[in-house]
Amino acid sequence: MVKEDFIEKFPDVKVQKFETNVVLSAADAEKVVNEAMTSLGMGLIQVERRGRWITCFTSDKMKAALDKMVKGAKLTDPNTGEEGVITSDKPFIMCGEYCVDIDFPSNSGAYSCEYFID
Repeated sequence: MVKEDFIEKFPDVKVQKFETNVVLSAADAEKVVNEAMTSLGMGLIQVERRGRWITCFTSDKMKAALDKMVKGAKLTDPNTGEEGVITSDKPFIMCGEYCVDIDFPSNSGAYSCEYFID
């Protein structure tokens, strides 16, 4: 992935690269990314790992949206117009991006946070 993959939806996209001393497990890499995003106040769009390198694509626009995605908050599915309620305590990393668990009237499950941003 490259910065240009996100520039249309997130014009303020930034790229952060972290090099670790060893190749981290998925759980340890996720912990590093979560801590970095929290301490630096960044909104993760996508993360990818290659060996000892962790690349994070971030955006202030994404950060503002993630801050609102808390348990009990309501989101509207952009494709169906259905309104759902977030059931997870906070966004979590799944498949390289932040996701939230949502209950919609017709369906429930984990949805990418980026899906709800226009």
